[in-house]
Amino acid sequence: MQIYLSTLTENDYAESLDMIEAAFRDVPHSNHDEHHLVAQLRKAPEYRYELEVVAKLETGDIIGHAMLSEVKIVNGESTYTALALAPVSVLPEYQQQGIGKALIQAVEERAKADDYTTVIVLGDPGYYHQLGYQTAADYDITAPFEIAPEYLMVKFLWDQLEEYPHGEVVYPESFN
Repeated sequence: MQIYLSTLTENDYAESLDMIEAAFRDVPHSNHDEHHLVAQLRKAPEYRYELEVVAKLETGDIIGHAMLSEVKIVNGESTYTALALAPVSVLPEYQQQGIGKALIQAVEERAKADDYTTVIVLGDPGYYHQLGYQTAADYDITAPFEIAPEYLMVKFLWDQLEEYPHGEVVYPESFN
């Protein structure tokens, strides 16, 4: 079985939304609205198509998806531009095969090539820590809503930064 990662095209929009909905259908901690979030993010002025990747079978069927969207990290003195990894989805029958990891690495590489330095994610620490994400609270990065601190994680794409972002994550209106 060959799996290909590619940039999403407009021809993939509807199928990718159906796949995202199917991927989250039986996830207990989901609000089952991820496909609507993606549709909304694609309409946002800050949408960057090159930061959205799909995994396809040789037949062209979409089996996975990952997306990065701009967010801000704000403290009293400074505002940093960062990216939010949301959502990442793989159809259940293709999970546990490294597809999610490959999708995440692909969007991270694209982000780094575009000079982004920081990615945040809300998710399972057991999964994301394996991919180099660290607890955001350790870097004084907080969520704008009530969440257990271990579920908000950050990854710095560059080995060294002059100044590490810190403060509260501010999501654009398109996330609401």
